[in-house]
Amino acid sequence: MSKKVKFDEDELRARRVFSKIEQNSKSSFVYRKKGNSKQLQKNTPRGKEVVIRITGNSKTFEKWSDHFKYNTRNNELEIYDQDSNMYEGKDEQNSFKDYYNFDLAIPRKNENKKEIREVLHFVFSMKEHEATPKEKLLKAALQTITEKYPNNQAYFVYHSDTDNPHIHCDLKIKSIDGLRIDVKKTDLENMREIFAKHLNDLGIEAYATRKWERNLSQEKILNPQKLKEVKSSMKNNHFEVIDFGKANYKFAENGKASYFVSYLSSKDHVTTIWSKELEKLVKSSDLKKGEFAKFKIISKEPFETVIKKVDKVTKKRMVYTRTSYKNIWDISIIGRAEKDLDETLKTENRKNFYSYQEKYLSDLDIKNFEYMKIKREKDNQIFSSELNSKFKKENKFNHLTFAR
Repeated sequence: MSKKVKFDEDELRARRVFSKIEQNSKSSFVYRKKGNSKQLQKNTPRGKEVVIRITGNSKTFEKWSDHFKYNTRNNELEIYDQDSNMYEGKDEQNSFKDYYNFDLAIPRKNENKKEIREVLHFVFSMKEHEATPKEKLLKAALQTITEKYPNNQAYFVYHSDTDNPHIHCDLKIKSIDGLRIDVKKTDLENMREIFAKHLNDLGIEAYATRKWERNLSQEKILNPQKLKEVKSSMKNNHFEVIDFGKANYKFAENGKASYFVSYLSSKDHVTTIWSKELEKLVKSSDLKKGEFAKFKIISKEPFETVIKKVDKVTKKRMVYTRTSYKNIWDISIIGRAEKDLDETLKTENRKNFYSYQEKYLSDLDIKNFEYMKIKREKDNQIFSSELNSKFKKENKFNHLTFAR
């Protein structure tokens, strides 16, 4: 009979921990960066981009107090208000907390049935932080909030204990006037532009470009006048063309032959427009991939289609003439073929309409009609008989007969 091996409790715990470490180390989710990470190039516009992010919000005073402790590192870091007043030490910062919530706009926990956001948490930073002094970064962030939201209370804390020094800012949603702000994506983009402008005024090279602007050449980005023209054109819905060519409608296998143009929208979504008329427009304008262009329907051109039918009962020929309207497109390309397509004439909403004529069939037309009918019936009979004979040949039980 084998003896049970006894282990000490500490030894069992050590074995359990070691087995977990060994198991986790073999996981496919564990990896190391072996020095092949792409480092940001310095002295480039991409490396001098300003960043403003909303990292969270506080709905109660308790949650905001916890975030306040994190920002100040338990009252070890200085905080600055919108008037550039500095508060340091536990006593001064506790007094500032009471002053920050003097109107009791930030409720206590379970004070309201429905909790809503009361404080927004922002982070201001810059890629190349080595060339950005603390004082100038703080001043630019303070001026940005004061210019954008002058009636909303805020405070700022500078963090330098990470790889990327940054500024934390808590902004009250409810203003002094009692109005609430709603910060959206366009507001953040505007704040980035203001932040970069104030840094430039302080002698620091900074940029606030968007994704579509970074796709332009460096020469265009460094040219403020060209960048201003591009931005004004983008407001009129000029987008980057990424692909165009012939294809079945909506890329379906059974779709009709058509022509498409795909471009990136303002939210980096791929939008595709379809029309056969686009092919002539693309060739005549010599459009190239990567250019910023705007497509618009400027008018509608009528065209007629003739449809002939025969009524089997009355033996009359019905000739339909359908009048439809096809779209006439125009294009505006930034830099070489810009047009103001917004001032084109508005056309009425024209729908397809039909006109028809009735004509009696002559004796010759009736004979031709009957002949074609008989011919179609014979062709169908021949096709069905060939299909049946083929099936019989392939059936391996045809040679068997069954007696009843």
